Amino acid sequence: MPGICSTFAAMSLKKLGGETIIYGLSSVLGRLLSFVIATYWVLKVMDRAQFGVVSDLMFYTALLISVLVFRMDTVVFRFASRDEYDANAVFRKAQRWVVISVVVVTGILLLFSTPLADALQYPDRVIYVQLVLATVALDALSMVPLARLRLEQRPWFFVLVNLGNVVFNILMIFLLLFFWRWNSDWFAERFGWPYLKNYQVGYYLFGIALASAFRYGLLLLDGAVKSGKKLFGPKVIDGPEVSNLAPSLRTMLIYALPLTVVGIAGITNFLVAPAIIKFYHGGTVTENLAFAGDFGAAMKLAVFLNLFITAYNYAAEPFFFRQAGKNVATADKTIYADAMRAYAIVATLASAGILLFLPWLQYFLDAENRGGLYVLPLLLAANFCFGLFSNLSVAYKLTDETIYGGAIALIGSGIVIGGSMAFTPVYGLWAPAWAMLCCFMVMSFLAWLVSRRFFPVNYPWGRVLSYGLLTVGAVYLGEVAGTAWWIRGAIFVSLLAAIAAIEWKWLRKTFG
Repeated sequence: MPGICSTFAAMSLKKLGGETIIYGLSSVLGRLLSFVIATYWVLKVMDRAQFGVVSDLMFYTALLISVLVFRMDTVVFRFASRDEYDANAVFRKAQRWVVISVVVVTGILLLFSTPLADALQYPDRVIYVQLVLATVALDALSMVPLARLRLEQRPWFFVLVNLGNVVFNILMIFLLLFFWRWNSDWFAERFGWPYLKNYQVGYYLFGIALASAFRYGLLLLDGAVKSGKKLFGPKVIDGPEVSNLAPSLRTMLIYALPLTVVGIAGITNFLVAPAIIKFYHGGTVTENLAFAGDFGAAMKLAVFLNLFITAYNYAAEPFFFRQAGKNVATADKTIYADAMRAYAIVATLASAGILLFLPWLQYFLDAENRGGLYVLPLLLAANFCFGLFSNLSVAYKLTDETIYGGAIALIGSGIVIGGSMAFTPVYGLWAPAWAMLCCFMVMSFLAWLVSRRFFPVNYPWGRVLSYGLLTVGAVYLGEVAGTAWWIRGAIFVSLLAAIAAIEWKWLRKTFG
């Protein structure tokens, strides 16, 4: 029996790996394109303060999207994968909730966009608030349809939609921030549209809003085509025929509420730093925005590790729900331990690669935007711990004990907000970076305690610790050895070989 379970776990992990690779195309390629091209271009035309405004507004954008979606994407995974419910009915009810939320909340906020701009210290830039709200509405409306693609295992269309969004965004940035600027006189003479350098943040936000509209349009078109082909029948997910039933809205909301707290807190934990730096770094708001831009630029480099975490979560969340199905007690927990092991290997290698090759990666940023790179190791460690937390959080999601997730997230937010506000005036950018790391370390530990109680998995913590120590040693050797590319490359290859030697048998059994 153990042999059968081991074989099944290996086959399942291969499937998860295949889905992660495909979803990773949209996540990794999309974010790389966004960073290498979009962010690089934006930093060419925006000064540190303007980029600080962008970092600040992106926090509020992500926060509002999380509130409006109310984790209905995870609700879809939880209930549409159960045989007793009709998948289409679950999708429709979840999307109906999001549509109502978007109309009501964004409508009210648009009415108060002027006082909101005043509160954010952008009194003469009300258009910024309006463009952010447009992006929020369109992105929120896209979340449930994107979740449907993942649950229906349509990764290639998922790739098309998300890469299309990124490419369209890059095109808009080029047209609005460069082509228009280069031809400002012609546009002013022919159309009366002079290029205003003081509104470059507005042009950037307008491009993001248009890209969000493009993605939502593709999803609407896909839904219309499927409706025309009458694919919205009794059941589209494999399983027995069921009546057109979904859980009650009350059941869905009770499940989603703690997860929404987790989502809001998670966004706060990741993105609140620039907003806090704006008010607490010790100077004027304009001066502090420059430091917020430095921190945001360092976070952009840390995104290289977050790429894998995002791609992994895209595939892992629906995969884990499908594997557990209705009977969590009989789920093969070896899969979850192996998934943690695979994550730790790739994440530590990615972290080592970023830090070892930082002397060259830093040139993706302008010289004036590299002032915050000294906190990058802490940001990478925080991202790594967030990935551990994402793996461990499956315990309360599968067992419907989501209240624990909400409590853990609130504790994490208390750490990152309180630590940043208390120590940023004294320690500058070190404070939010250390606060983020402490936040995700504590959250991972608490999630592990919840896992031990409700969904005990024999996670390979010794292996995870050994990968981390090897990575720290490799990065230290790189710092001591200097910046010669061939030395740092040899150190990275040696690290890769060491981890491969440790895990050779497991790698062959799992992926061979």
